[in-house]
Amino acid sequence: MTPETSPPLRSQARANRARILEAAIAAFAADPDASMDDVARAAGVVRRTVYSHFPNREVLIEGLVSEASTAITETLASGPPAPDAPELAVAVLGLRTWPVGDRFRILLSFARRELGEERIHDLLEPLRATSIDNVERGQRTGVFSNYLPAELLVAMYEGMTLTLLEHANRGVIVDRGETFATAALVLLGIHPDRAAEVVAEAARWMREPQ
Repeated sequence: MTPETSPPLRSQARANRARILEAAIAAFAADPDASMDDVARAAGVVRRTVYSHFPNREVLIEGLVSEASTAITETLASGPPAPDAPELAVAVLGLRTWPVGDRFRILLSFARRELGEERIHDLLEPLRATSIDNVERGQRTGVFSNYLPAELLVAMYEGMTLTLLEHANRGVIVDRGETFATAALVLLGIHPDRAAEVVAEAARWMREPQ
């Protein structure tokens, strides 16, 4: 192997890995018990190619979790800083992160079973810290209710998130995160009508140059 041929080969390997992960999402969405052979067929590669990247099913699922974690981190780091207003920050965070959850929602149906609740808990850690900060700021300024500590409200918010993603799996929720963001604000004590207004404002904020 020459230096000239190495980069294309590495590039092909990366492309194959990405294709396998995307195929795994589709295969597991269709059948949570899909086999490695099913994933290979969905990816359009031979079984050996799948095993060269993911030696077994557990490693493949962990690869999906890692991919989701990276996507969450990149989403938090991308774009302009969140708005100062806590309610707007919560809505923007919801709209930004829903596409990530929507893409990886199949993890809820089998990764929790195969990898355990703790792994999913760890996956949400970057979002948790940001969410707690937003809620605490809102409680200090009186925007959000303080009937529960911020940490507990965010824990409830995470549980609600998983429930909404499960309904998205069934096709009940088909929007781009508006339901998710609105429900989060209502949980924090914002009236539903006002919550819908804030989410609309957040969508405009995201479209406009900051």
